[in-house]
Amino acid sequence: MHDYHKAVDMVNFGTEKAKEMGKSKVTKINIVVGDSSGYSAESICMYFKEVSEGTVCEGAEVCVKNVKSMLQCPKCGEVYPRQLMHYECPKCGAEGQPSKIGTEIEIEGIEAE
Repeated sequence: MHDYHKAVDMVNFGTEKAKEMGKSKVTKINIVVGDSSGYSAESICMYFKEVSEGTVCEGAEVCVKNVKSMLQCPKCGEVYPRQLMHYECPKCGAEGQPSKIGTEIEIEGIEAE
């Protein structure tokens, strides 16, 4: 259900930004979704189509930038992509820990006309 609320946030953001820019139609919304964010880009896009109906955001293209989840080695500091069932640092072999990379969910900006 939080995907629905993120779609509502996108419509609110797009509406406000378009107003600030003096534009009447949002044509594109750019978002960032990390693999470990707990959000589904597909679900957000589906809800966005629904909640944007009748707003300046209706029909806007949603461009999603996916961010891979990364681990960080507590021993040597190496940051590397998380792989299923493999947590070893490729540099020193220590077990990596989750980093903040890949947990993001944010609206980067809009394009409007």
